[in-house]
Order: sequence, then structure tokens, then C-alpha cells
Amino acid sequence: MKMQVLFCVQKLIAASLLVLSMTPRVHAQTPPAIGYMYPPGGPSGATTEVVLGGYDWTPDMEVFVLDPRIKLEIIEPAGPVIVPEPPYWFGKKSRRAPFLLPREARATLTIPADVPPGVVRWQAANANGATATGQFIVGSGLEETEDANRSVPQILSKLPVTVSGQIRKVEEVDSYQFTATKSGPVSCSLIAQNIGSPLNAAIEIFDSSGSKISTTFDTAGNDTAFTFHALKDQSYTIKLYDLDFRGNRAFVYRMLLSETPRVVAAIPSAGQRGTTQEVEFIGYGVASGEANLESVTRQVSFPEDRSQSSFSYQLETPYGAAPYYTLQLSDISESKEIAEPVQKISSPESVTGVLDKKFEEDEYQISGIKGEAWIIQAIAQELGSPLDVALSITDKDGKELARNDDALNTTDALLNFTVPADGDYQIRVADFSGQSGRRDAVYRLLVQPTQPGFSFIVPELINAPLGEKAKLALKVIRNPGFNEPISITFSNLADGVTVAEDLEIPAGKSALSVEVDIAADAAVTGRLVTLHGLATLNDKETVQQTSSPILIATTIKPPYSIDAEGKDDVTKWPRGTTFPAPVLIEREPGFDEVIRLEMAAKQGRHRQGIRGPELDVPAGVGRILYPVYLPEWLETTRTSRMVVNGVAKVRDPQGNIRYSLTRQKTRMGFLPTGALLKVSADQEEFEVASGETFSVPITIRRSQQLQEPILVEIVSKDSNFSAQPLTISSKKQHVQLPVVIKSHNAAYRESELTIRTTVMQSEKYPVISETTVIITSINVALTDDRGK
Repeated sequence: MKMQVLFCVQKLIAASLLVLSMTPRVHAQTPPAIGYMYPPGGPSGATTEVVLGGYDWTPDMEVFVLDPRIKLEIIEPAGPVIVPEPPYWFGKKSRRAPFLLPREARATLTIPADVPPGVVRWQAANANGATATGQFIVGSGLEETEDANRSVPQILSKLPVTVSGQIRKVEEVDSYQFTATKSGPVSCSLIAQNIGSPLNAAIEIFDSSGSKISTTFDTAGNDTAFTFHALKDQSYTIKLYDLDFRGNRAFVYRMLLSETPRVVAAIPSAGQRGTTQEVEFIGYGVASGEANLESVTRQVSFPEDRSQSSFSYQLETPYGAAPYYTLQLSDISESKEIAEPVQKISSPESVTGVLDKKFEEDEYQISGIKGEAWIIQAIAQELGSPLDVALSITDKDGKELARNDDALNTTDALLNFTVPADGDYQIRVADFSGQSGRRDAVYRLLVQPTQPGFSFIVPELINAPLGEKAKLALKVIRNPGFNEPISITFSNLADGVTVAEDLEIPAGKSALSVEVDIAADAAVTGRLVTLHGLATLNDKETVQQTSSPILIATTIKPPYSIDAEGKDDVTKWPRGTTFPAPVLIEREPGFDEVIRLEMAAKQGRHRQGIRGPELDVPAGVGRILYPVYLPEWLETTRTSRMVVNGVAKVRDPQGNIRYSLTRQKTRMGFLPTGALLKVSADQEEFEVASGETFSVPITIRRSQQLQEPILVEIVSKDSNFSAQPLTISSKKQHVQLPVVIKSHNAAYRESELTIRTTVMQSEKYPVISETTVIITSINVALTDDRGK
């Protein structure tokens, strides 16, 4: 948990500075973006094949993992742009901002056995720029991946197990089933938001009779977990979906399911390195095996390893070993709140407290000497506590001297306080979440003397065009009283990328603008770069700090541009047909490479099935018609638009082949009108024996504009159906389509079968209409009554 929160803080800080750190983007150049990794991680000590979903990716993507022990390697370049499959939103929901359209690349993720569980960041880059960071999980134990093609709940044969899944489309509900091997607690925790997934999960548990016995909803976007009591040999079904029934390939998740209790808090929440002390573990089922919030105590030995700020502890109980829980490590005494109106503490000291009464405040007394400087922290979010803590400090007369609710990019609180006079002071810890009044409403109060030091605030990435200069807006946060100059050095800069020597943040200053010079003959590449800061105290002591990595991507300007001929014009066009949209191509002199047109990741509206192909534009062609297919179900009251990218091979100054991508300057617009072709089934439901052939009677209606032959075929993901395509003349309106059902082992099987009709208008632009029928296929050998 600590690692996740720290990462979130760093990411938010970096995002806020990104605009300041970059030079203006080359006109129309579109950098890539990370969408998701699926499965979103893997176990340590193994190599896992994953899919990387990216936006505006090109064939020359480079990927980087910010933990150098882990290897991520692309084994197959990104495929075509993926348009979401039905169902689609219509009406008001269809006017929401759409999700980006991904391309997917196959990759391998190799995680050594010594990498501990937790969140790891990764990035990508190409000749057009770098991405922000994405996240994946390093796990442990048994892992399974969702079978996306199943039509029944997926059986989880062994627990504990971590299941990786995707809510791929609107209204999708993922179902899993398991049988309890014993009576006792079953715990389920889900990670989605903490790895960048937009999923706000809803999870429901049903017993074998179909009764709902437990639910949880992630309404706050913090992910969710719950525990329920299971009965031995009972079968349970888990249903998982998005709260708003959204869905997209980026909606990835990891669900841990175990027949164990679940720890949610610990008192104290940290331990001094190298010591053994009693810890109260609070959780569901930890004492009785029932799904109640309760506690047990254990003697815990805290490791001496100074390279770690936390460690994972697994609580053993008579009802199973709970999933690992993170305890923090420190170098000072760690204690817990005592039952006194005002508890006396000193500096340095750390106390774990509980706001177990509704709306209560805890008060501590500390004595100080004038001029002493303290850092006071109230930590809750970092511990996974539900509290939103606030800090205040008052003098002996009750006068408030300082207050803080939220520190930078966290709901935890922090105060830098200098004692104004000798005497006693009161520190108060309060909650603004409304979640106090429960035993797991814990916080950690940490008071330490202020030490000389600083920390870096740096962006995640810099996009730096060849032959130009990029600006890095470097900031530091100085501890109170620390004003010395800080010398700055860079490590791992690529060849041809340089910064000035003797960089220094002046005494008392907190910012420095660093000019990053990119040679005109440098290679186009990405490189993770680290900053190092050094300050000298009293001419002998030194303070050192290292930044988080910055991905510096050198980029190359696209030697061409593309635009819509109509420049945002809207054309009325029939539904179910292909709109030939004119696209203009302008090349720089001497550039004759093929330019591939493809759908851009960012579109103005939900696609609702609107799509276009990859279309190659040869040298010498300045105008081409890009075919945009408009499905027959589009609303005639809603304009739609299409934006395409141009992608072409370019060579960088070192002779490396890269791919330059530019976005269309304006959009191609269309307002759907009535369809030219319509197919319908004269019978919509069928009950037939498996292994037999049956006929679907269909009626085809067409506009007089369509005189070409009609292709009739089935389009089904169900391999149990087959049909020979038919080609019929323009004069024929009614037709019987023979369909064969393969034999199967189920007594009954219900499936949807889609029948598609296609007319090639002008011999190159498809006009399409589809209809769906329901097929119930019966295995006669397994049932005596075909009417069941």
C-alpha cells in the first residue's frame, strides 16, 4: 500500500509539472500514450506473456520498466486499431467523452524471484514522444487469466488464486464460480484503479440457490475488498462489473480470492528495525472465522534491512493464512495510543492511534524549546485506513498555531513547525471522512526533528525534437532551515543529448530551469535519465538525493501533413454504407515514402461501430478517399466525425528506421440518414437438434440505388455454426439460408447467430445490414423431451 500511495503522489506531481517541462510540440505531431497491460502483471520468478494496449502506437515502440530488475520486451508489434464491439450507448450516454481506441502489441514480462509483491511503473516511447507511466502488479502464488470467450461462469478450481480479467465492452458482467473446501471466511480483494484502470468495480456473491449473500461497490475509486462466511462444499458465483456498466479493453483488473481471513489494519502500524514487539491485527474473520471485524495479537519481528521502508507480513490463523499485509519500518520507537485524555509524547516518536468513537479527536502533549523545528505527520491513507486525517497544533492557552488537512497530493496531513517559545504544546488529530467510530480507523502520528535535506519534483517525461532545446523545470522541496546550494548532475543521457556543466540550484532557491540540448545528428530514441543532487553542510557534511527516472525521448518532425478536404464539414450519408471521405496529403520535398492512414486513438464521439481501415497512400498521391463505414444502427439525430493519423517510415540521422505519426488537422463529419439496405429474419427463434441442418428464412429490402448482387453469410464467433455463403441477384427479396449445427455434449445450448448481407456499391464500398436470431440447440441423446 505504501508503495502504491507514494507512486500516486509522484505521478500527480509530475503530471502537474509536465507542461512546464516540455518545449512546444511540433505542429501535428502526436506522442503515444499507454492504455493498459493485460494481464496487468504476473508472479515473481516467472515470464508472462502480456498484451500492451497503447494509443497512437507505431511499429517501432520502445518500452521501459522503472525497476531495472524487470524485463519487458515486445515480441510482436502493435496490430490494427481496435474499435469497441457492441453493445453501444445511445442517447445521452453516447455524448460522453469516448474512450481512446487502442492498438495491441504482444510482449513478455520477466520478473525475477527476488522482486517483492507490489506496483511497478513502466513507460513507452517512439519517434513522436514518450508516454506517461503505466502500472502493473508483481504478484505471488497461483494466477489465472479470464477466459473471455466463455458463455458460463469460469470455474476456479483452486484457492487462493489471483484472476486477471477485463470488462471489455458495455454491459459486460464477468462471472466466476468456486466451491468452498471448508466452512469459514472467504476474502476477495480487487485492484483496478491502483493500476490505472478506469474500472469502478461492483462485485456480487451468490450461493448455489441463486441468493445474493454479499455485495461491494467501489464508489470512491479506491478499489474494493470484502469478506463473507462460506459453507463447506457450497458452490458460490462471483459477478463483477462496472458500476455504470461501462466497458472497454482498458478496464483491466486483478482479483485475489482466498479461503482466509483478511487483515485491514495493525496497531502499531510500524515497527522499529531489528526489534520484536506485539502487534494487534484487525480484520475480518481473524479471531472467530466469521465475517466480522475483530482482532488478534501476535509477536512480530521487524527486519533490520535499511533498504526497505516496509515489509509484508502474513498473519497465520486457525482459519487460514491471511493475504500479506504491509507494515512500515522505522528507526525510532513505535508505540500505540493509550487510554488517557491527553497522551504525552516527545520528538522523535511515532504513535499509532484509533479514532474508534464517532467524530472524536485525539490529543497529544509535547514539550518544546524555542527554535526547535519538527516535522509532524498524520498518516492514514498510506496505511489503507479509511480516515481523511487533519492535524492542528495549539499552545498551552489553546491558541491554534498551525493546521493542515491534506499534504501535497494526499489526504494525509503534514506540518512543519518551529517552536516559538519554551513550553507545552497540544497536537490534535481529527478526521474529515466521516469514517471514524470503528476499530480499523487507524492513523500513525509521527513527530521528528527537522533534518537538513531536500527532495526532487521532476516530470515523468520530456519530448525533445532533434536539433532543438527542451526545457526541464526542476523543482526541489527544501526541509525547513535547509538553504544551501544544490549541485545537479545527470546520468544515462543518450548520445547527442547534453546539459550544461556545473548546474546548481542557488542557496535558498527551490527551482532551476535546465536546458536540454538535442544535437541535430542524434539518434531518435528514448532513455531513462536520473538526476542527482548534492549539497554541503558546514564545509564537511553532505546531503544527497536522487530523482525518480525521467524518460527523455528524442523526436523527429513529420515530413508531411494530412487534412480533411472538407475541413470539419458535415455530409449527410446513409446508414449502413461506406462514406468516402476525401483526405489531402502534403509532403515535404524529397519525401516519397508510403503514408499509411489509420484511425486516430482520440475521436470526438463514441464510435458506435464507426470504423475505417488502414489505407496506404503511395508517393505522388495528394488526395485520396478514405472509406468510413457507418453502421446501420447509428442515430440520425447525431452527427459523427472521424479523425485519422498518417504514419510513415523515416530515417533518423544515424540511419535507424523509425515511424513518424501526424494527426489529421481537421475532422471529417457526417450526419447519418436512412439506410439503403435492410435484412430481417422472418423467424427470430429456432429450436433444432445438434448435428442437423436448418434454414433461416430472411427478407431483404434495398434502395433502387443498389443493383449489385447481394452476399448473404453468417458472422458468428460460435464455431458450432457453419453456412455456405449465398450470392443473390438484386431482384430477389426472399431467401432461405441453410445453417449446420455441429454436435455438442450439452443437453441444451442457446446461441445468437448473426446473418449479414453485403452489397459492394461501385464495386468497392460495402453497404451492410445484419440481423440476429436465437438458436436453442438440443442434444437429443441427452434429453427425451425436445420441448423442454
